[in-house]
Amino acid sequence: MKKIGVFGLGYVGIVNLSCFAHLGNQVTGVDIKPHKVDAVLKGKSPISEPKVEKMLQSGLASGHIHATVDPKSVILESDILLICVGTPSQANGKVNLDYTINTTMEIGKILKEAPHSMTIAYRSTIPPGTVEKTLRPVLENQLGEDMQQIKLAFFPEFLREGSAVDDFLNAPRIVLGTQEEEINELVELVSYNEASPVIVTDTETAEFVKYVDNSFHALKIAFANEIYQLGHGLGVDVSKANEIFLADKVLNISPAYLRPGLPFGGSCLPKDLRAIRQLSEENEIALPMVNQILESNKDFQQRILDKVTAFGVKKILMVGLTFKNHTDDVRESPMLRLAQDLIDWGADLSIYDADINAHTLRIEQAAIVKYIDWDLPRMVHDSQLIIVSKRFMPEVIKYTHSDHMILNLSNNKSYDTSAKVHYLYRDEAQDVNVWK
Repeated sequence: MKKIGVFGLGYVGIVNLSCFAHLGNQVTGVDIKPHKVDAVLKGKSPISEPKVEKMLQSGLASGHIHATVDPKSVILESDILLICVGTPSQANGKVNLDYTINTTMEIGKILKEAPHSMTIAYRSTIPPGTVEKTLRPVLENQLGEDMQQIKLAFFPEFLREGSAVDDFLNAPRIVLGTQEEEINELVELVSYNEASPVIVTDTETAEFVKYVDNSFHALKIAFANEIYQLGHGLGVDVSKANEIFLADKVLNISPAYLRPGLPFGGSCLPKDLRAIRQLSEENEIALPMVNQILESNKDFQQRILDKVTAFGVKKILMVGLTFKNHTDDVRESPMLRLAQDLIDWGADLSIYDADINAHTLRIEQAAIVKYIDWDLPRMVHDSQLIIVSKRFMPEVIKYTHSDHMILNLSNNKSYDTSAKVHYLYRDEAQDVNVWK
């Protein structure tokens, strides 16, 4: 059992807090926002993520989880600190390291008063070189010779919203980056699954690998959306073509993300692509393909808007606002962008999404809250066009009738409904009622 302090109770921090406690460690979460700490202490997760809240409640009941706004006791009593604070984009795409630097300074100040051995691992996505060139000097300036007792590492997270717990507990690999001669304390902590190899490398490589992962995921999404848009224009059966393409598990590696669908969004891919663009420009390294992924995604967003407005109706219900199933995260959600575009277009818009956290949304996206309701039968009844982007298609069709039109962006299945169902990748001739 390790004593762990988790700094930052956002998405990454809460998942780490819950999972490491589930594995039998003593874990304390730290956040400057009292409402997050209060939520944790009451067994309420500040984020919407499957399995997390039950794990949180279990950890509180067993005494494995604590939370506080006071970092001092956590720093003094922990073996390992995991830094999970936010690293948002600045206006120019550069990563904002203020929260990470400030947290590091606070840790250094407390360790200066009471020096002791400590491993500090950064989990927030940061540009290569940040730990050694920016964060280590912050600590060295404060600790002097006592810095010898501190070990630094970068511990990238590869967690997908909606499946973060499974991704954490059954990782295809776990990466640790460090310049230390050994970092046994951290290796022991993460060696919890024999099927998840632990790869120890240098710090910059570990920092870089996270950007490699996310840019590749974004590339796959953009590729699938572009290539199958061409196929659709040429009259190809896109679903069949994609099925054949994904049958190759040798050269095509994995079917993950390689299906046509919505533009990508969320807290990671757009932000990290902007960071890559900024880094390439700063270092004068041309990345013509990678740096166009965001433009491709933006172009596809426009195609969806054009598809919606072409229906020529104003009473529109959007079923799904967050960027994917089983998460309350609306950060850079393509559906949030579509909602704003439709409002600007003059649509009489309403929004339904059972995953929405109304309190959080009220704080972060106040302008959109007034369009949201939870009375799905009434909302469907009052709409002409229903845009479904998430898992709620079966619920929607219960309340539709022959005057309704549905744009199904959630999958390419056919449903028993009297409503006319449209898809992104079907010819109008195929957009007919399907009775099984």
